[in-house]
Amino acid sequence: MRDLSKPGHHDDDTIVMVRGTSVQGAASGTPRPGRKARRTRIFLAGAAVLSLLIIGGAWAILSRPAAIPIDTETEAQIDAAQPCHIQVSYFAPDHAIVVIDFPSLLTQGLMLDRVAALTEKAGLPRDRLLDNAELRTAIASHGDTVESYYYGHDYPAASLAKFYQLAAEENIKLNPQERWLKALLSQLGWLKPGANGAIITLPAAGGAVTPDMRAVILRHEISHGAFYTYPAYRQYAVSFWYSLTAADRAAFTNFLGRQGYDTNDTTLMLNETQAYLIFTRDPRFFNAEAVGMTPAEISQLRAGFIAGMPEFWLTPMANAPLPPAAPPAACPTGN
Repeated sequence: MRDLSKPGHHDDDTIVMVRGTSVQGAASGTPRPGRKARRTRIFLAGAAVLSLLIIGGAWAILSRPAAIPIDTETEAQIDAAQPCHIQVSYFAPDHAIVVIDFPSLLTQGLMLDRVAALTEKAGLPRDRLLDNAELRTAIASHGDTVESYYYGHDYPAASLAKFYQLAAEENIKLNPQERWLKALLSQLGWLKPGANGAIITLPAAGGAVTPDMRAVILRHEISHGAFYTYPAYRQYAVSFWYSLTAADRAAFTNFLGRQGYDTNDTTLMLNETQAYLIFTRDPRFFNAEAVGMTPAEISQLRAGFIAGMPEFWLTPMANAPLPPAAPPAACPTGN
């Protein structure tokens, strides 16, 4: 979303030693140990193995990274918060949507700008990741900074899994924020094939982001989450796109192209169209002039879309006012 106003060896050794002694004794003619002695050796060997397994298991538990806390929150609860640190929550109406609430645009950008470059940004490769130098160049070429590349992000689990697969294959050195996201996705089970889920993000208010802008960003990103996780809504958005005139589709495509989106990706175009047209009622992010239409024409398109929407948790949000937003928090610097 863009702002229009801104550009194991010990166990094996134990087993081999016990078996070797027994076989060697039988072959050399030395007296075979009595049954009690054999039992004693087997018991001691088993106890050694068990001890190693217990110690190894305990070490694995102690060295395992702590789980990332995940709350469950509504739109209003998220809007009412102003995080000083990254907060993660399941979206209450649909737990397949996970919201990452960032303390700043900078932290958000460091974590997700490379993902954006892979999945959505125009003129960039879809089959490999940009290294750090390439990413800096790509951001600057759009007249952007790490902070402004996107004001909010949204990605389905499959796109994120592809990102980390490519990172491993290409030996890309990920930054700490990108590694944190990988840990979260692993915890969620979203790096496995066939996972169903979507990440949506927003920044805390502060700097270029006002509290009311934060609420607009969240509502916009929620609609993307629904597009990824609710098949009937996704199909409806597809049908709506193809019900538009060629001129209307071109108008939205041109608008999105100016925002840096890859206009060759039809799914991206129609997904962003539903989010901007219906769920982004703020002229700083979207307005009739931006797509070369009149306010009356935009109102007509909105009314038609909302009238045909499938009934589910997102539907009331199409007309509902935004929840109250909290003022910026007084956070320590460096977040």
